[in-house]
Amino acid sequence: MDPDPNAKGWIVNAKIVVLLLAMLPPVAMAAPGVIDFETVPGGVAADQVAISNQYQAGFGVTFSLSTGAVPFLEQVGDTDPGRGFYNTGLGVYDAAAAGFASQLGNYFLRIGTGSLQTAPMPQLVITYTTPVAAASAQIWDIDGNASGSEQWLVEAFGSGGGVIDSVVSPLATTEDALSLDGKPWTWSFNHGGSADIFALRLSFTGSKSGGIGLALDNFSPAAPVPEPSTWWLMICSAGLLAVARRRKIG
Repeated sequence: MDPDPNAKGWIVNAKIVVLLLAMLPPVAMAAPGVIDFETVPGGVAADQVAISNQYQAGFGVTFSLSTGAVPFLEQVGDTDPGRGFYNTGLGVYDAAAAGFASQLGNYFLRIGTGSLQTAPMPQLVITYTTPVAAASAQIWDIDGNASGSEQWLVEAFGSGGGVIDSVVSPLATTEDALSLDGKPWTWSFNHGGSADIFALRLSFTGSKSGGIGLALDNFSPAAPVPEPSTWWLMICSAGLLAVARRRKIG
């Protein structure tokens, strides 16, 4: 019995489509979500909870410090023992400026569990299971005073371990209403269709020697770009399934 000519023609057309799609550059997929640290997978968000690989399964990232230690959750407000930052305008620790409380939420990520840090500050390192093309987050309360300035450097690392992109926060020398006192600064990387970000590192580059805090929140890790082989398998699988269905119906 001769094969169905329509099915044969469909297979030829499908192969052409596959070849054309394989020639196209991969397109970055949308981010799977935002890590706002209000919930902790497999646990409960609470003050001074150590954060390392809890978000690896759902977001593909792990957190660590350059010292070999890990960062911790910090609860907003003055009722807990930890100190992430000091809101000079309100005169309280770990509190957002007026109009920003909903963005900060109840928890954020910080270095250490006790008082504010002294220089040199440990670096926060975020490592990806699979490379991504984009990432963004907020660093809160970047302000300076007579004792020195505050500034943060965010770097993206490629497959060889070298820096492939970087961004520097505003240099803060005051802690008044015109500064980022109790407010967020948003940083971001966007490499389009190139999933070349393997890790991120946040480093303090200000001149302060004490009273330094890192408050990271609303971290958005981008979804990895599928490899060309993944696209091929997805398309071919769909094509074979369609052909099988046509033959079954015929």
